[in-house]
Order: sequence, then C-alpha cells, then structure tokens
Amino acid sequence: MNTRFPLLTMGICLGTLPLMADTNNNEKPNIVWFLTEDLSTHYLALYNNGNGAETPNVSWMAQNGVTYTNAYSNAPVSSAARTTLITGCYAPRFAGSFHRRLRSMTMPEGLRMFPSYLREAGYYTCNAQKTDYNVKLDKTAWDNIKGELDSWKNRADKNQPFFFQRSNMLTHESKLQFDEETFRNVKTVHSPSEVYLHPSLPDTELMRYTYATFYDRIHDSDEELGKLISMLKEENVLDNTIIFYFGDNGGSLPGTKGYTDDIGIHVPLVVYVPEKWRDKLGIKKGSVEGEPVSFMDFAPTVLKLAGVEIPAQMDGQPFLGEQKKEDFIVGYGDRFDELYAFNRTLRKGKYRYARNYQPYHTQSLFALYRYKQLSFREWKDNFVEGKLNKYQSSFFMPFGPEELYDLEKDPYEMNNLVHDKKYEKVLSEMRNTLNEYLVKKADLGFFPETVVLEEGMANPATWGEANRERIKRFAEIAQLQTEEYSAKVQKKLEKGLLSADAVERMWALTTCAYFAEEVSGLKSYAERLLLDERSYVRCRAMVFLSELGVIFSKNDVLTVLGNVKTGAETMFVLNDLTHMFENNLIKPFKIKKEELKKKCAGVDWRVKYLNSYASSDSWSERWKLIYRENNNKH
Repeated sequence: MNTRFPLLTMGICLGTLPLMADTNNNEKPNIVWFLTEDLSTHYLALYNNGNGAETPNVSWMAQNGVTYTNAYSNAPVSSAARTTLITGCYAPRFAGSFHRRLRSMTMPEGLRMFPSYLREAGYYTCNAQKTDYNVKLDKTAWDNIKGELDSWKNRADKNQPFFFQRSNMLTHESKLQFDEETFRNVKTVHSPSEVYLHPSLPDTELMRYTYATFYDRIHDSDEELGKLISMLKEENVLDNTIIFYFGDNGGSLPGTKGYTDDIGIHVPLVVYVPEKWRDKLGIKKGSVEGEPVSFMDFAPTVLKLAGVEIPAQMDGQPFLGEQKKEDFIVGYGDRFDELYAFNRTLRKGKYRYARNYQPYHTQSLFALYRYKQLSFREWKDNFVEGKLNKYQSSFFMPFGPEELYDLEKDPYEMNNLVHDKKYEKVLSEMRNTLNEYLVKKADLGFFPETVVLEEGMANPATWGEANRERIKRFAEIAQLQTEEYSAKVQKKLEKGLLSADAVERMWALTTCAYFAEEVSGLKSYAERLLLDERSYVRCRAMVFLSELGVIFSKNDVLTVLGNVKTGAETMFVLNDLTHMFENNLIKPFKIKKEELKKKCAGVDWRVKYLNSYASSDSWSERWKLIYRENNNKH
C-alpha cells in the first residue's frame, strides 16, 4: 500500500467476485472514462497529504468508490499511452510506442479496438474528441468518435448502455508554455508561494508560477468532471454508471511528461462505483487499493464489467473486483517526437527498477516540444550556470544503465540504490524479471525504428515474434552494460561487432560507447564499421570513436546521412549527432535541408536545434533562435 496516500478510509476489494454484467436482469453498467491530460499523482492533494491541487469532484468519487494508489500509464506520453489503452496490449510488441507515428501500425492479428467488442454486446460507444493512436483506426470501434461532453445522450434508445470517453485538455502540457509577458502580468488563482515544490526542480519564481498555473488548470479540469457528473445525475443514469477518472500519462512540469521516471507514468486513478454495483463487484465505499494496475489492464476490465469475453491477444488483466495475477508493471519509452530514447521500467512492490539502454545519454537530451516551457529552459540555464544541487542536476547527467528506487522512502527518486550492496538481490531479481518480459513480448524497441518500417509493417507483432531469437541476442549484448568490464565482456562485444546482423553490430557499438575507454582495444573494429552498409551502425560507431578522441567533420556526418534508407534513419543519425553536439564530441556545424537525402516529421525540429549550436555559444541566444517561430503544433 502506498503510504503517501492519507485521506480516505482504508479498505480493500472483498474477495474475487466475478466481474461481469448482472446476468439476472441482463442490466449492464454504463462506463465513463474521464481522462485528464498530463497529470501525475504527485500534483494532487488527494494523494499527497494535502500537498497539491484540491479536486473536490474527484474526492467525491473517491468517497463513493475506490482509489488506486499504484496506477500506471505504461508510457509517459499521450499517443503511446492511448495506444496501450485502446488495445489492452504491451505497445512495444507491435511498435505502437513511438510517439508521433511516422506510419500507423497494425494491431496484433485478429485484435480490434476494445470499444468494438462493446458495440457487439449492445453498447453505444462515443468519444469526446481526442483519439491519438499509433495504430490504424478501427472503424468498428465508435458510434461517435468526435463527440462532445454530452454525446452519450445521442443514443436512440435511452435504455441502451453506453461507453463514453472524455479527454480533458485543460491540464495539457501546452498550458504551461506561456510567454514572459504572461508570467509577469497574469496572476494565478493558486498562490505560487504555497505550491508543493518537488525537490528535483529549482525553487525559483518562474518554477513556482508554473506550478501554480498547473494547479489552476487541474482545478478547471475538476470543474468539468463535476459538470459531467451533474449531467449523468440529471439524466437519471448516474446510479448505473461506473466512472473512471485518470491521467492520460504523467506530467506536466519539466522532467515529467516524456520521461519514464515514476512521475512520468504514475497516474491518479479513482473509480466511482454506484451503490447497486458495489456489492456485485465486492467494492467497499471509499476504499483504497494498492495493487499495481496499468493501462494494459483498463480494456480487459471494461470488457469484463460489460460481460464481454476478453480477447486472448490482450496482454492486460482485469481489476476492479478481481485480484490481478501479475504483480508488476512495465513502463516504456521509445521515440518522443524527434528524440529517440529506449528506456524500460519495472514497478514491483515498493521498488521501481529502470533500464536505460543508451546509458551514456543524458535524460535532458533535447526535444523541442519539451523545452517550450520557460521553466524547462530556466532549469537548463541554471544547470549550465552551476546553480543546481546534485539532485536537481541529475537530469542533465548521463543516465547510467540501471536505476533502483524504494518509492515508499524515496517517492521523488533521489537515491539510486543500484550500487548499494544491501539491494543486490532485489536488483538482480528485478533486472531478470524485466529482461525476461521484454524477450517474451518480443519488444520491438530493440530494433531501430527504420528497420521496423522497412521489414515489419505487414504485421509488426507477428514480425517481432518471428524475430524473438534476434531480440534475445540484442538484449544479451545490451545486458553487458550492467556488468563490470572484463576481458570476457570485451570478447562478447568483439563478436557482436563482427556479426552479420546490422542491428547486432549497432548494439555492440552502443555498449562500447558506454564503456568508452575501457574497450579502446576494439577501436579498429569500430573504424571498419564507419563504412557499414547501414547508417544507424555508422553513426553509432562515430559516437563510440568520438568518445575515444577521434575527430569527425561535417563531411563525415553528411556521408552517413547520404546513406540512409528512410527518414526515420535520418532522425536516428541526427539523434546521435545531438548527443555529440551536447557533449562537445564534434565541432558544431549547420545542416541545410537540401543536404538531407530522406526526411520525416521531427527532422526539421532536430535540425533547428543543431543549427543553433553553430550560430551561438550563448544559451539565451540559442533559445531565441530555436523558438522564434512560435507555431510548432503538437
């Protein structure tokens, strides 16, 4: 149980009663999802001993239902998280976890979006505006896909049960992208001096104003929830409607949304359960539940509530009246707009384990949309100027391959326990559990996105399963990052560098880049890979060799860019180049659009950032160059 949750009367689900529609009178519950954009538990008074924004309508739901203290969105950004919600699946197994899709993915064979099954069972399904999926739209899923707050009223038969999803945009990250004039002249309702500032961020006037602004937007979102509840009551359906309130992913302050830290994927989940359904589901009014649940579990839960058979292709398990069999949660981060990352996390019990597969990267590697917040840029400026303490600075330091935190003692993840010998057993168990899970699911994050686009688009999940043994080999090479350097490790890396598989060569180079000087004996192997058939291998060789002091020129980089096969591969190369720019591993230079053989969405943002390095050494000037066009939509 999460000890940070203090406000509600403690209780648990009673037994494991069957979770289904009432078969005696064939009555089915209406089901409502109210999603608030970019909201972690960390910002709500309900979850933090009164520290945070007050949400009276959410509190009313909590008093009349169940509050989950360990609910996770799996992914820390909307499209990947929503893809998980709509499929009930582990999104990386069909490449649904790349944020801002370059192409819409196909779902696992035979699977439909879960509202389609509800429609077959007699439900009216309606969605209030936002979809944002990374998979091809299932046209059988929705009766109304772009409705409004009251679109559930549109069903012809008022006795027909309905599933309604509402996305509330008032808390979206973009609401914190105000300008200097707003900061100086627009007052917030919440007092900046009274916000609960998290220790990972600097205590500045601007940061406090950003928090207060977010609290205001959370309050506005809660008011809309209250309006919806009133509508349901006026229509005499509230007593047969189960309402889920949750964040669509974590966020929204700097270093949260878009990052797989706990604050980036730990979302509030409060479920209002009307009296007539509490006994049927074994729910005690005002109870608090600490079992781990994730977005993979939401679709199976709704289907079970509606008395619908759960498709075998779904990875999640039903909760709300049933005890889940799986006692851990896996989180994932791949590409976020133009930023390639590959991070996986495991939450089990009180611990969170993180695996960072490009461990030499900093978490702060630039992404244009993230840094649109003035407070995010101020945080970076403070780091450059040496004004941050070690906890506030950690965001700008290399990841390292592993992290381990005790979230009961350390909810803001300030004390990494990886090197504490007391936790060796916990670390080993969580490392093995996660690694086994990724291989079992045939996680496509081990492939550069370009390879999936080139080879796996007929059906990514099926293609991944056919390549599970390759994924296992890639994972074994990547796991060397968690070992102490030895001659044995170097021998395995040498074998990887000589592999006939380009992706395996890339993983060997990635691990070499982490060990850097320790594996300098492999320099000659890497030099040969500068002429590799694939650019994603060449650029990773450049990263490793630049760590050893090799100096590359613009022409060297343009040669690599001239060899790409897709826009995704261009973006992969530019991501590595960003790492090199930010760490002074190469002299900055400007890139012209016509110098890029292949492009895709996100490339322009990356080029704009890289070109700012060649224009100025001053961060204040760079910010002006990057954000002078304030028309970047998301």
